[in-house]
Amino acid sequence: MIKRFKTIVVDDEYPARLMMKELIGKHLDTIEVIGEAENGRTAIAMINALKPDLIFLDIQMPDMEAFSMLLQLDHKPMVVFTTAYEQYAVKAFEEHAVDYLLKPIEEVRFDKCIIKVRKFVNAAPQVVDYNSLKQFFDHLQPKKEITAIPIKTKDKIILVRLSKISYLLAEQGYVMIYTDNGDKFLTELSLSELEGKLPSSFLRIQRSYIINTEKILEINRYFNNRLIILMNDNEHTKIISGTTYINQIRLALDL
Repeated sequence: MIKRFKTIVVDDEYPARLMMKELIGKHLDTIEVIGEAENGRTAIAMINALKPDLIFLDIQMPDMEAFSMLLQLDHKPMVVFTTAYEQYAVKAFEEHAVDYLLKPIEEVRFDKCIIKVRKFVNAAPQVVDYNSLKQFFDHLQPKKEITAIPIKTKDKIILVRLSKISYLLAEQGYVMIYTDNGDKFLTELSLSELEGKLPSSFLRIQRSYIINTEKILEINRYFNNRLIILMNDNEHTKIISGTTYINQIRLALDL
């Protein structure tokens, strides 16, 4: 007998929830809707109380980001995202959620989603990594991009052009900017602040490093699911990636 998955639908728009339930209604042998929520706070309480096997979750919630909601859950269900993001953007979710559904949701595509849910359950036990999902989502968000980093000195401000930067390194409470010709500059900005301002060509590969992917010369595999990244600067700097950033690196570099 096929297992029926207890399911909660989370979407702030009533018509979207209604449409989802209509699609689910054609798969009652597989899915049982046990609740619906119109915001993140309601969803958290409902999911922790009812402990569904699966949730259909709209990424763009009014009261909180979907991933902030997921990180507050005591019960960790499987997740299918519903999103209005363009096709290129949802690539991040192909490997890190059970599935995604691009709005408006087509019936044929929903049918394929149900097949994926079954396969996901029948495969080896998997842990849903909500932190990785949040990293990918943050990486996809539009940023107010800068073209240079201002460096303050005693009597002037130097603008270090992004096109000249090889990588940024945080050490001993400071962030140093290294250019491809060997120059280095100390900035007052933290690595996290810079990560939020830099364009997508700049990628955080471990806690202490952000690299300019346009300056990568070579990538080699390293142990413990890490990479050695060789930069195309004067020093041919070698940087080892962090294990918690590997999925983000693979997505960004299409590895």
